[in-house]
Amino acid sequence: MIELTDNADIHLSSIIVDKNVPAIKLSINSGGCSGFSYDWQLVSEEELINFADDFTMDLDTGKLIIDNLSLMYLTGTVVDYKKDIFGQRLMIENPNVNSMCGCGESFSVKDT
Repeated sequence: MIELTDNADIHLSSIIVDKNVPAIKLSINSGGCSGFSYDWQLVSEEELINFADDFTMDLDTGKLIIDNLSLMYLTGTVVDYKKDIFGQRLMIENPNVNSMCGCGESFSVKDT
């Protein structure tokens, strides 16, 4: 379904520990100049019940949640964490992306 590199797992797990939450949610929202954008959210203990039916991946510490609607746009995606002299970022390689906007914040998906 979705692949997390070891670096991405370590990074997301460190956020979970630092923010003292049980999970992080990745979703796709409509919007942006190309149609869709990625959205990362911290999920509190109280909010976990809202995502009981969604796709969940175990991390080293905590969980990554992806809602079922977003999952169909993320299947085959690889999430990596890169840190270099230019900064640090989560890199999302999504094979379902058709094109990205110039700023790199939004994208369109291939017709299915």
